[in-house]
Amino acid sequence: MLCELLVEEFGIDAAHIVPEATFATLELDSLSLAELAVIVADRTDKDFRGLGNLDKDTTLVEAAAAFEAAPRCEVLVPGARGAAASSDAPGSAGAGAPSGAAAVPGAPCSEG
Repeated sequence: MLCELLVEEFGIDAAHIVPEATFATLELDSLSLAELAVIVADRTDKDFRGLGNLDKDTTLVEAAAAFEAAPRCEVLVPGARGAAASSDAPGSAGAGAPSGAAAVPGAPCSEG
């Protein structure tokens, strides 16, 4: 998926997309990396907000591994009911969460 996105979204020549290529060799800057993380998050249910360690010197194989290892999105959804809303249930909002809020796996990563 990463290779396809680089070609489709950033116009990178597929011949330049090799595992040892870095974002710098592909001429992608930090803004492009942020955009890439948003695109991947939109197309998957992964949360890439914690991937600040990706930089211009990151290889594609390192980036692919980081994207694969990223956690699934879980956001608090006010008013969510059912088993997930119970503080004892797996995936629940837990202590300190607003009453009636529940963590919803796979929910969009945006907050608001």
